[in-house]
Amino acid sequence: MMTKRQQNAADKRINALYCRLCSGVQIDIMDIGKVFKAGYAAIEGGATDEALGEAIVAFVQTIRKN
Repeated sequence: MMTKRQQNAADKRINALYCRLCSGVQIDIMDIGKVFKAGYAAIEGGATDEALGEAIVAFVQTIRKN
């Protein structure tokens, strides 16, 4: 379980990587929480930024609309 501070840091990491790596990829607005959930799972597994980015991209590929 993450503390509030850890969750805020995780949110910033996930958001930055998502914006950088998935710009232009359309997903359903309701799936944004799922992207963060996948990111949290990777972070809790000890993912580096590179591994976190790969996990986010891999998940987004499964839900993309375009």
